[in-house]
Amino acid sequence: MINLDKIRLEEILQSTGTIEVKYKNNPVWLEGIGTNKDGRIQVKDLNTNKHLNVDIVDLKE
Repeated sequence: MINLDKIRLEEILQSTGTIEVKYKNNPVWLEGIGTNKDGRIQVKDLNTNKHLNVDIVDLKE
């Protein structure tokens, strides 16, 4: 698994395929990147259905 950056996250968000992304070893659905400056993204934990605002560097592909 590799840590993601903002550029890769934008590629994943624009992709028509399914790409597995994890946060703390839990699969998440990427919902949207915040402002260009904050380095965070809104995700949905697919195990708990909770919405989280996490640091991009904490996501893994």
